[in-house]
Amino acid sequence: MNPYRCVFRMGIEKSLEYRVNFLLTLLSAVFPIVIQTFLWNYLYGNADAAALFGYSHDQILVYTLLATLVSQLVHTGFEYQVNEDIKNGGLNKYLVRPVTYRYYQLCSFFGEKMPQLFLLLIVATGLVGFSVLVLGLGLTPLRILAFVGSLLLALLLNFFLFYCVALLSFWLTDVNLLFGTVSVVLVVVSGGVFPMDIFGEKIALLFRILPFGYTTQFCVNIINGKLDWGQVGTGFCCQLFWIAAFALLTFWMWRRGLKRYVAVGG
Repeated sequence: MNPYRCVFRMGIEKSLEYRVNFLLTLLSAVFPIVIQTFLWNYLYGNADAAALFGYSHDQILVYTLLATLVSQLVHTGFEYQVNEDIKNGGLNKYLVRPVTYRYYQLCSFFGEKMPQLFLLLIVATGLVGFSVLVLGLGLTPLRILAFVGSLLLALLLNFFLFYCVALLSFWLTDVNLLFGTVSVVLVVVSGGVFPMDIFGEKIALLFRILPFGYTTQFCVNIINGKLDWGQVGTGFCCQLFWIAAFALLTFWMWRRGLKRYVAVGG
């Protein structure tokens, strides 16, 4: 049996094993959604916020609802295991087995995310249905497919991004504390809290160039109608470019890092 398929299935089982933790993680997204909804309602009720931020009231509400869920979905966690394997010698058992460590972690990561992805799509379907019926959001099946495709690419991009950070363990003694800082910063700059393009065209251009917005903001703006199809196509190309760039970077870091690995512990 293909070992990577087994790892993928084990990832699914691991995600479903801790069902209460899984549900509590999703419920933790409710509080920031409520706070942001009140905030946006206040801002749009007291000023010409649509002209100021570039989003209509309906678009910003849909963004708030979905961005929090998408940022929860693309959130990683495997980087702590990578750090532990390199620090304590647990990497030894993977080096002597016929598996590639990067693909092992990738299959495990996607396996853990599959139940969350299906649940997110169910919740998103309800939110989008509400937005179409109540808020008048225009939506087509093609835009829904583009949203799902962008989510899968966002997962892959975020995996390689955090895998690069995790491989710093070859050079630093312990990078556990770094993960929390990087995670918080990336949630903000990816548009998980609010869309970064509300700060003006120059900031928007910067974040269209950088990879971070393609893990959250790009996906959500597909479904809320903020992007036209030309921008969607460009966004997909940027996602693929950054995935390839970080994948090559992880390959280089792995090759260089193994020369420093002392294989103690384990």
